[in-house]
Amino acid sequence: MKNKTPKSSLTIALLTLCASGAEGATVWKDASNALASASWDTFTAVNATGEIAPTSSHGVAQASSGLLITSSDLGTAIIDSYNPSIGGLGSNPSTYYLHDGGATWSADLTLSSTVTFVRVSYSLLGFGGDGPSAFAAGPEITGATELNSGSYSGESNTVFFTDLQLAAGSSSINADFGDVLFPGFPGSFRSVDGVQVEVFNAAPVPEPSVALLGLIGALNLLRRKR
Repeated sequence: MKNKTPKSSLTIALLTLCASGAEGATVWKDASNALASASWDTFTAVNATGEIAPTSSHGVAQASSGLLITSSDLGTAIIDSYNPSIGGLGSNPSTYYLHDGGATWSADLTLSSTVTFVRVSYSLLGFGGDGPSAFAAGPEITGATELNSGSYSGESNTVFFTDLQLAAGSSSINADFGDVLFPGFPGSFRSVDGVQVEVFNAAPVPEPSVALLGLIGALNLLRRKR
């Protein structure tokens, strides 16, 4: 007689898979002209009840570069309640999964000198062979102008990035992104695998994928003119 996996065990295994996704930190494609960067790949805050709640901190960046960053923080606010048996940290603190709820994210940096440009990137896991879709809101910084946005693929995730020009030089950065609620909102269905903020005093060098698309477009334009 064959041993059968108990339904409860199977359910727990599936939920763990959904909540955790693939293990491992995001491999960021850093801009070559960034003055400094901060990134988070492990999350510590979790709302155990899944109820709507204000921002809860994940703490300081786990990785950083450059000498400008004097303090950093990443927070998550639950804006639509979720089932805690499915959403949250689950068994893998390197991802934060929301199935039937919604959340917004806020990254804060304090710098020792002013900067004028910022790139905000976040990494999402895909499920069932499908790539993830970007959050509906942001990334945005109050008063800043969006210059460029795009995405690139990692081994098991997709990184979405946005380049922003600040209204004026600033040593305090607050960037927000996340879900947008609407009537009948079905849930986020997103698993955040990492967040990165880079700062600059010149426009960020385009990501390889964006630069390649620009080159292809320019070549096609030249061909048409011949």
